[in-house]
Amino acid sequence: MNILHILSQVEVTGAEAYAADLSRQQAAAGHTVFVVSDTLTLPFTATTFFQPISKRSYPQRWNNILWLRRCILEHRIDLVHAHSRAASWVCFFATRLTRTPYVSTVHGRQHLHTSSKSFSVYGRHVIAVCESIRDHLLNDLRLSPSHVTVIPNGIDFGLLEEERRHITKKDLFNIPPERKVILFVGRFTGPKGDVARLLVETIYPLLAEKIPCSLVLIGGTIVPEPIRDVIERAQNRFGPTAIMTLGFQRKLLPYFEAADLVIGSGRIAMEALALEQPVIAFGESTYHGPVTRQNLHVVLATNFGDAGSPTTPSEEQIIADIHSNLQNSPSQQERHELAQRVRATFDLARVTRQVENVYERARLEKICPRVLPVLLYHRLVRTPPRSSCHGLWVTTEQFESQLRSLQRRGFQTITFRQFEEHRRSGRRLPRKPIIITFDDGYEDNYTEAFPLLKKYGLSAVICVMTDPRRINFWDCNEPSVSLMTNDQLRELSSAGIEIGSHTVTHLNVAEADCRRVEEELRSSKQSLEEVLGQEVISFAYPYGVVTPQAKELVRQAGYRYALAGNCGPEQFCDDFFEIRRIQVFPWTNRFGFWKKTQPWYHRYKAWKLLGKSISTNSP
Repeated sequence: MNILHILSQVEVTGAEAYAADLSRQQAAAGHTVFVVSDTLTLPFTATTFFQPISKRSYPQRWNNILWLRRCILEHRIDLVHAHSRAASWVCFFATRLTRTPYVSTVHGRQHLHTSSKSFSVYGRHVIAVCESIRDHLLNDLRLSPSHVTVIPNGIDFGLLEEERRHITKKDLFNIPPERKVILFVGRFTGPKGDVARLLVETIYPLLAEKIPCSLVLIGGTIVPEPIRDVIERAQNRFGPTAIMTLGFQRKLLPYFEAADLVIGSGRIAMEALALEQPVIAFGESTYHGPVTRQNLHVVLATNFGDAGSPTTPSEEQIIADIHSNLQNSPSQQERHELAQRVRATFDLARVTRQVENVYERARLEKICPRVLPVLLYHRLVRTPPRSSCHGLWVTTEQFESQLRSLQRRGFQTITFRQFEEHRRSGRRLPRKPIIITFDDGYEDNYTEAFPLLKKYGLSAVICVMTDPRRINFWDCNEPSVSLMTNDQLRELSSAGIEIGSHTVTHLNVAEADCRRVEEELRSSKQSLEEVLGQEVISFAYPYGVVTPQAKELVRQAGYRYALAGNCGPEQFCDDFFEIRRIQVFPWTNRFGFWKKTQPWYHRYKAWKLLGKSISTNSP
């Protein structure tokens, strides 16, 4: 896949580090990666282009949009990933001009104004780096919950370990071992610059009266004049080794290891904690104080203070927290436990897989209509059975009429195997796709349905059981009927009819013991694959009953699509392990069948159920 990352960097930020690590991981996985930004400070495993994305005048934005459109077309970009609001502005319009899948990551709180509330440039596939950002996007910018996924920053901890040097504070800073070193890492511009100024101008002078210490500041590539003046005055007062400013440093690991305490937020806090260093979380908007096992979940929710509700900590509290931490550093056991939790949360490989899931949803949206009807049948009969009470049949005459209706209205049937091919290649589906499914595997699916499907050039998915008893033994309320043989299943499969699993014994996977569910899921899949000579990728839940646990068991068993009954999201691509179906009954007339194949049918049915509920509960 050709992936294009768009940034609007004028100095190094966490967004650039995020994109650099992500692009390196993507390139290692075989993708071709491109990056566009104003400037880049960190190394990228990608082809880079420089464009003034951060320039917000409307003429320049329009030029950026046209430039990006040409870039997408020239390099055959499969997906665009934006990493700032300025980048999102450009990407939103360029991807619509080129019909390219689009994902955006939001790293911090956004400025609120009328246009941002009424019009979102972040698209339908938005990654929030923490829970506070998600809440901000939902509550303040009114994004839909279905459009926002929380995925944290990713860190390559293997690379982190390779850079460890175990350097002492005397080696690195020329500071005596008995003097404590407080390390602040963050930009000197914007809100982080305000934190740096507070530490230099107010916190350090009062702290130095309590304990011998030095304050070392590592900032970005830009040092504003006011910050420079504050630092110079402090150095003149306390000495050059009391307050040191080192500017931007590409490799921070030696500084983390030589420090007694790290003050920072976002990625800085993550890396320091992963190296088992004490950390005080002080970000652009929120002060959390020392990070502990007890408050880690709260700190993670705000990305270590970069994204929470704005708070103004008292100077006394900050001084007390720093002094207490320097005097009584957390135990080695607590540091180790924090490091393990941080490494599990921000592991780059895990984060990359989560990001790729969002990529896939964005790509699927471009190749697949939002609503893809999936019809559910069971039996096909020439004459209505007298003793049937569940309506699990339609007549052959009805079925043929329905197939003619689909053909007349331009529907094209697909199977899940065919959908999988489109999913992998990125090719668009037919204009009006539809999936016809049968449950249980009755013999009449072969004798009655198969000839009609061949007659009209249509396909279907039939989910069958593998129990050696080839009758419907599980349903004592229906007449006894034969199920298909292995030879019949092979013939159907060779003719393009997809065969899926329905367990071994028509097991209710929502109620049965987990071990038995696992056994039947794997056994039925294996048996069918031996019969058919090809992989089985689809599964239908018996009785249409689904639970989160059952879905996970189906996923673990190796299926890629699972069919529910009257439950699951309205949009086909939202959950492949709970695909909603529309059952066709004996009493479904022509108008009813037409309704069931309309894109608004699920909403119509929900509206009807709501109306019935209101009328039932009315006094």
